[in-house]
Amino acid sequence: MKKIEYNSYDVLLKQLVYFFSTLLVLLLGSTYLIANELGYKEIISNGRAVIIEGNENLAKKRALEDALYMASLQGGAKIDGFSSVDKSTNLNETLLVRPSSTIKDFVILEENSDSTHYNVTIKAYIVTVNNFLDCSSRDFVNLSYLSPHYSISSRLAPWTNKLPNVISSSILNNLSEIDYINLADTSKVAFNPNKVLKKSINLDYNNIVESKNNALKDGEFAVHPIIKLDYSKGRLTRISKEIVVNLTLNIYEGPQFNLLETLNYKFSLWSGNKTGYGHVDAFLKVSQDKLTDFVRTSVSKIQYRVLDKLKCQPLQAEIKLINNKLVVPIGLNQGLKKGSVGFVSDGRDVIMSDWVVLTVSDSRGDSSIVEPLNPLNKNENITGKIIKFLN
Repeated sequence: MKKIEYNSYDVLLKQLVYFFSTLLVLLLGSTYLIANELGYKEIISNGRAVIIEGNENLAKKRALEDALYMASLQGGAKIDGFSSVDKSTNLNETLLVRPSSTIKDFVILEENSDSTHYNVTIKAYIVTVNNFLDCSSRDFVNLSYLSPHYSISSRLAPWTNKLPNVISSSILNNLSEIDYINLADTSKVAFNPNKVLKKSINLDYNNIVESKNNALKDGEFAVHPIIKLDYSKGRLTRISKEIVVNLTLNIYEGPQFNLLETLNYKFSLWSGNKTGYGHVDAFLKVSQDKLTDFVRTSVSKIQYRVLDKLKCQPLQAEIKLINNKLVVPIGLNQGLKKGSVGFVSDGRDVIMSDWVVLTVSDSRGDSSIVEPLNPLNKNENITGKIIKFLN
């Protein structure tokens, strides 16, 4: 057989292919393993303890501890081992079994005793790593498209006044084509971002008197485009004339329009050259139609940045006590279903050590009734706290 000689470039290229192929396999494997570790589980567990000297209270505590430990192991376990040698040179093997998950809440379903043992059956919620990264069960998000704000440099040609509308319309149309997003077009209603910081938009004159509505409910979002066009020269080449587009998308959440994220995007459009020779400049000038097409192409993917921010955003709201029931202003219209699970804390950020598990017992249009899994968690202690639902 004829021996094939490889030059140094071929060898380097071959090594790079092997390296990136191995790296890709490792990344895909890591992603799969991490995905399997995320989530929560509802587990039924049994515990049993011996009644010593008729002390049922002590036996109940030990049985409950046994049930909680077994529930933790069902959520996953880490097993470590080591060997040791005693003075008689006997080899001892030791295994350490530790839960890899955390019990955030539980309720006793059944307890009974006989002449020798006390038995406890519990239902527990086991939480692992970070549940809020799992977006698979979220069916949709509600998004309002707010009236854009434009700013155009006076040094640009008059025809460029139509470009902000082209940009806005393109973003609106592209967002509307994403099935996951329920898009409401409120671009015809005036929107002032400074006003919503001072008072609720529900009290705005347009909403009350003219029945124009761009208000948000809990669990809903809005995107506000800010488009700025500037003139520039010599950025691409020494004699180039350019249109610089600065696009900002502010994403708001809830009735108070809390700023969730600011997405910035900047690009330049070459409109021709300024050489000082009129006939040359006229020959190199880019047509308005071509520049308009360039603008549409440049913003054709930005809707996916909005989607990436919203698709994993958990539903959250403040719990209120109405007619002795715990009610949240989020319901079927926002994608919250009966049986959904949420956690509460004292602030907007849910702290794991303070979690209490609640489930949705009834969900309607824009509201739902939630109940604590553990009846020992009283309604009055939960009222006013923020509930964040698992996706």
